[in-house]
Amino acid sequence: MEKIMICRLKELMEQRNLNIAQLAREVGITETTIRAYTKNTFSRIDCQNAVKLCSFFGVPIGDMFDIKEVSDDLI
Repeated sequence: MEKIMICRLKELMEQRNLNIAQLAREVGITETTIRAYTKNTFSRIDCQNAVKLCSFFGVPIGDMFDIKEVSDDLI
């Protein structure tokens, strides 16, 4: 089993009815980066981006990102 990190940003954005462009303007992160987080296609997380997103949504890091085990053949 392999472990991957997933981001719950899409869920948080839906709760506030925010789109990628709106969030990008609010937090000062590029739309490309936000899109990667919402699609879970990112390979690394910038600490400053994590702080900005968690602060904006008022959630701890563990509510924004989670580590999941997945089968090796799904990666």
